[in-house]
Amino acid sequence: MDEIQVRRVKNLMNKWSIAVICVTLFMAPILSPAFEQSAHAAGEQKPFPQQVSYPGITKPDHISQSQMNTDVAAYYNSWKSSYLKNNLSSLPGGYYVKGEITGDADGYVPLGSSEGQGYGMVITALMAGYDTNAKAIYDGLFKTARAYKSTQNPNLMGWVVADNAGAQGHFDSATDGDMDIAYSLILAHYQWGSAGTINYLAEAQKMITDGIKVSNVTTNNRLNLGDWDGKSVLNTRPSDWMLSHLRAYYDVTGDQTWLNVINNLYSVYSSFSTSYSPSTGLISDFVVGNPPQPAPANYLDEFPETNEYNYNAARVPLRIVMDYALYGDARGKTIADKMAVWIKGNTGGNPNNVKDGYKLDGTVTGSASGPAGVFVSPFIAAAVTNSSHQAWINAGWDWMKSHKTGYYDESYTLLNMLFISGNWWKPVAGSTPDTQAPTAPTNLTASVISGSQIDLSWAASTDNVGVTGYDVYRGAALVGSSATTSYSDTGLIASTAYSYTIKAKDAAGNSSAASNTASATTSSLSGNLALGKTYSASTTWSASYLGGKAFDGDVATRWSASSGSFNNQWISVDFGSPATYNQVVIKEISFPRVTAYKLQTSNDGITYTDIAGTAGTTIGANKTINFASVSSRYLRLFITTASNIPNIDEMEVYGPSGTDTTAPTAPTNVTAAAASSSQINLSWSASTDNVGVTGYDVYRGAALAGSSTTTSFSDTGLTASTAYSYTIKAKDAASNVSAASNTVSATTLAAGGNLALGKIYSASTIWNASYPAANAFDGDISNTSRWSASSGSLNNQWISVDFGAAATFNQVVMKEITFQRVTSYKLQFSNDGTTYSDIAGTSGTAIGASQTVNFSPVTSRYLRLYINTASAVPTINEMEVYN
Repeated sequence: MDEIQVRRVKNLMNKWSIAVICVTLFMAPILSPAFEQSAHAAGEQKPFPQQVSYPGITKPDHISQSQMNTDVAAYYNSWKSSYLKNNLSSLPGGYYVKGEITGDADGYVPLGSSEGQGYGMVITALMAGYDTNAKAIYDGLFKTARAYKSTQNPNLMGWVVADNAGAQGHFDSATDGDMDIAYSLILAHYQWGSAGTINYLAEAQKMITDGIKVSNVTTNNRLNLGDWDGKSVLNTRPSDWMLSHLRAYYDVTGDQTWLNVINNLYSVYSSFSTSYSPSTGLISDFVVGNPPQPAPANYLDEFPETNEYNYNAARVPLRIVMDYALYGDARGKTIADKMAVWIKGNTGGNPNNVKDGYKLDGTVTGSASGPAGVFVSPFIAAAVTNSSHQAWINAGWDWMKSHKTGYYDESYTLLNMLFISGNWWKPVAGSTPDTQAPTAPTNLTASVISGSQIDLSWAASTDNVGVTGYDVYRGAALVGSSATTSYSDTGLIASTAYSYTIKAKDAAGNSSAASNTASATTSSLSGNLALGKTYSASTTWSASYLGGKAFDGDVATRWSASSGSFNNQWISVDFGSPATYNQVVIKEISFPRVTAYKLQTSNDGITYTDIAGTAGTTIGANKTINFASVSSRYLRLFITTASNIPNIDEMEVYGPSGTDTTAPTAPTNVTAAAASSSQINLSWSASTDNVGVTGYDVYRGAALAGSSTTTSFSDTGLTASTAYSYTIKAKDAASNVSAASNTVSATTLAAGGNLALGKIYSASTIWNASYPAANAFDGDISNTSRWSASSGSLNNQWISVDFGAAATFNQVVMKEITFQRVTSYKLQFSNDGTTYSDIAGTSGTAIGASQTVNFSPVTSRYLRLYINTASAVPTINEMEVYN
């Protein structure tokens, strides 16, 4: 089994047409009114059907609630008959959900997965009462989950079910299955109570805290892929973002961690969608990086469409919309609404036109075929947030109840039908409304940023259900809200005192008492730095509307672009020498026409660079833009687009008063020397400053290559036999930046060729035959070609190359692309392959995507990368050796 296995079972019939799975449909009888009134021998507290009406949620209205219940029961009968099994000879009494898997089962014959176990346990708890044997089935499913514990964390379930005692405790975990299993235990607690043979609540709390929190919650408040994955990784699978599950976890543990994860995942989703799917709301099967971005295609050897909306991400809409339906978080509604509007338009309102794969912009992926339940059903669930989608919801219900095409589709369709029909109830005792307010926020602080901005931060509140946000009060007036524990209050008046309090709120509309009061006084401004300078413009209407009219301090005059010039117009000010500023006020009073703009800076009036955080859409009568202090001679307002000829009445520029505005002197005597085929070393004479130089920025051409606090820098990872040019700029604590140094150039040395290619290789351990040591030396950096140590082997692992005869080398390049897990390493050499000596100056901590290590030339027959420690099973994509 490869350590990067990802446990997501696809509908193989729909996806690849490898097999046709025939199922016999067992139709339930039409349910009479007595169905709703039936006795429940197992003592169910919330017997099916619960038929809850969630606030703000629309159900199908072309059939009765009773008919919806009947449809769900009939679908459950068919699903249970086809997939719910208790024939494990190695675990008598153990139940499992039969389904296909992807990934290597290590020679065992796979029958199911932890993913299916989670689906089955949730479904069984919700169908209790209708199914009089539900409690016994649930306990049997739980028995299997515990018997097949993960080899990494025994509080979690191993991802494969196989009828072999050796498979119990053999596999590591998958996050999605454990998330559903832990949640189902909470459902079981509220369904049957925890006073019986199994203490469902205690088991849930243990699995949540000692299992999922310990192994799956990362240090950056994301969810990793399983207990085999790292705790500091950024890779995450959106279909694991079961937000309403996380709120239930908080309910039974009181642990703020779960609310922090919810808030962060919403932030990740928002950032991702803004950049990659602004019109569709879709998200990729896997998300990596910060800021978040789609994983590469064929990520983790899963399948080619991992950078698209495919068989993993198709599950996301249900996980998002349930947070709004059950807990009232409007962020969930916003995402679901966007998806629903897009899919209706894309399919012409016909669920049968849904495809099983989309690119993030909504175009159909090349491999997509017809509709699949795991795609259609969540899109129907997403639409229930708005009654304008009624026809789509009705058509979707009819589509779902009649489509049965395999374990994966049917399991997820049934979960969606339970939700849409109101039979997925919120796991709380009874039906008592939440009347408990959150605790008051504490430790509120206010920090002055500029003459018009104060930043606030505070310690989080707690709530019996969950805090959904905070209201910010300036004095007695509500000025804004935040979903996090910080807020920036802008548009303030310089040299003015302001006082603030914060109140927390929950989904039930309860508000906390006010926090402590925090006060701050905005800074005074420097005066309008743009007055009395030199001005330019892209074009002008006439001599009466020159660029200078926008900087003259008179709002009765204005600059206007020439006739027919709407887009890519600009006005600029030349301060005469570098000036430091952090605020621009723009007034577009006469004709508000600008639709997209940005501020730019330059030191030569020719090449301009965007000022971070200053881009916007409309300007209007008065727009104040604050940003980190910039020092430059030129400032430009660049109007990207406008609805008509743009006019600017006034543009004012301010800097912090009483602060350092003097830039350091430019660095001098810069030299560049090629150290190898991939490295150039730079050095220079120190700059001076009226307060003090804090560092230097190194530019390779126009691109920032790095920074240094000393007067030297090594630029690595370069291309052999290639010329590079450099300049240096000094900076101080007030963010003043010097002019550029003299330009120097150097050419990297010619490459001696990768000495490790075509040799003989060894390793301490390997995962399996697909990941031998040779993969790390074959010149191929793809995910599929790499060395991996064996399962559970984290520390004191190594790979080595035998050159066949003594070779001289002085540079090694290591690439740890797929999983960045190494935490300490060193390079070693040997002439007999048995006794190794460390190469001086080559030890380090993290390797990362590409690490170039240079050292004094060494001559030996053998070279070894020795990994002292790693956060998980180490993997090396490539190791290159040069002289």
